[in-house]
Amino acid sequence: MQFVTVLLIALFLILPLILFYRQNDLDWKRYVLLIPILYIVWYLTYALMHESMHFLAVVLAHKRVIGYQMIPHFWRGEFGTGFVKYNFVGDTADLFIMLAPYLRDILLAIIGYILYRKRIVKTPFLVGLLLVILVFSSLFDIADNYLTYVLGARNDFNAMRVSSGPLVPHVAGILGIAVTMLCSYLVIRDKQPGLGSVSNTG
Repeated sequence: MQFVTVLLIALFLILPLILFYRQNDLDWKRYVLLIPILYIVWYLTYALMHESMHFLAVVLAHKRVIGYQMIPHFWRGEFGTGFVKYNFVGDTADLFIMLAPYLRDILLAIIGYILYRKRIVKTPFLVGLLLVILVFSSLFDIADNYLTYVLGARNDFNAMRVSSGPLVPHVAGILGIAVTMLCSYLVIRDKQPGLGSVSNTG
């Protein structure tokens, strides 16, 4: 499944950034330097943002946390994702716990699109950061977990199936991808005047 994840990072995180910067006439020499920095920031925050939602949902559901890892231990050579272990039994509370990060993804993508439209940040780096963390990461998170589940991975969507039934993970995955992809498409096609100008540094 690692190959699928790498492919989805390219399709739903890196490619949208390239398309966005090209749409805004940013010189390729600028965004070829910005994108690796944005990727590193995304990588360092992705697992934390995802697993913290599981952790919060576990606490709200009054379940017992057994163990957790909020970020990959890359300093030890571990480049996987984080995890939250708790007393999973496959009940309705567990469905809520599994859904929590993806409901957050949908909300963040919508918020990200609204903030982008309001032009609250105006430099190429800050606009890219806003879009990566709120919009494109949300699309990747849902697409990666849902599509790898379809291919046989035992992940959050598999736990949704155990906690509810075979239909729920597909509805959640397809709906989540549709909303976050729409938000991504809208920001890519919405040109921000002046973003690519030489005087607009950052």
